Amino acid sequence: MKVPALLGRLRFDVRGLRPGLGWLRRIRGGAGSRKPLSKPLLVAVALVAVAYAGLGGWLALNAGSTREAWQASIPSTTAAVDPPPPPPKPEPKVAAPAAPLPTDAAPLPLPGAQAAAVTLVPAPVPGLVEDSRSGPLPRIAQDGRKPWQIYARPFPATDKRPRVAIVMSDLGLSGVTTGNALAKLPPGITLAFLPYAERLDDWVERARTKGHEVMLSVPMEPLNYPRDDPGPNALLTMLGPDRNLERLEWSLGKAVGYVGITSTTGSKFTANPAAMQPVIDALKARGLLLVDARANPKSVAGPLANLAGVPRALGDRIIDRDLSRGAIDDQLRELEELAKANGAAVGFASPYPTTIERLNLWLTALADRGIALAPVSAVVNIQK
Repeated sequence: MKVPALLGRLRFDVRGLRPGLGWLRRIRGGAGSRKPLSKPLLVAVALVAVAYAGLGGWLALNAGSTREAWQASIPSTTAAVDPPPPPPKPEPKVAAPAAPLPTDAAPLPLPGAQAAAVTLVPAPVPGLVEDSRSGPLPRIAQDGRKPWQIYARPFPATDKRPRVAIVMSDLGLSGVTTGNALAKLPPGITLAFLPYAERLDDWVERARTKGHEVMLSVPMEPLNYPRDDPGPNALLTMLGPDRNLERLEWSLGKAVGYVGITSTTGSKFTANPAAMQPVIDALKARGLLLVDARANPKSVAGPLANLAGVPRALGDRIIDRDLSRGAIDDQLRELEELAKANGAAVGFASPYPTTIERLNLWLTALADRGIALAPVSAVVNIQK
């Protein structure tokens, strides 16, 4: 009970110290009782009232210091707390480089410097595709654009250095071998895929995404046929022009985005003018180029292409006929000499691990020797 309330309960008469103790009288004799209290009882009551009043006053005056003393008696420790570290400053945002756009010509790399990435036009390009029962066939657009030019890997026409093109042929039969070639070969090397390879569309797309120019290696009849089988739907001298054109369209319809055809098997077919002429005419009508691998020195494919106005390139060396490292290096050196003499040279290779190793080593200093690695489309019609 608070002190003011307690004091209000006990009313004192200073003159006679007669408190209003009606409540006490009621205890003794009820509400109507008027019997006087004894003096000892009155003195005891007065002393109790004074004691309560003194206690209440002391508490009112010393409550604050008492609370402080009580809090001080509680054991406590003080520990230094390091201020929290300031929040890290956000790193400035750097805009991601824009994706490279297709260009008319790739920039010239400095000697010893890595060449800039080259982006090929995505395939198929509207207007350059003809639907057929054999699949999507290449065609010349109404505005005159030709597939061999649109799908080519860009190369600067202002580069006057001698050019060497390397065609890695007969890809697609082995997934492991083809994947290894895609992983390790620089994009300046042209890749030729067999039309009957599994997942051909996927291989061609992966090659072009990396920057490789792509061709089809069309199966044609070799000299020792049928003992040496070139594969399904091969072009054969015993067939008429219509049958061979059907087989050619079967090969052409297996993928999109290639610049032309070649053949490493057609040692008999390419030496036969009557068999080869319809193929040359079909390439001209569809805007494709021809690379004559010259599997037979008597091949007429290149001369017929020249007469028909079909862009053509001629194979000069098979660099890995002998798989020894020294023999491959010798063939590559000969290609350089031919390029200096004729303006350009074309080498054929197979995706053997040793061939890929020697090619990559050879390419490290090719620019220092004044030679440019070029796609096949950049060497057509310039070999003397």
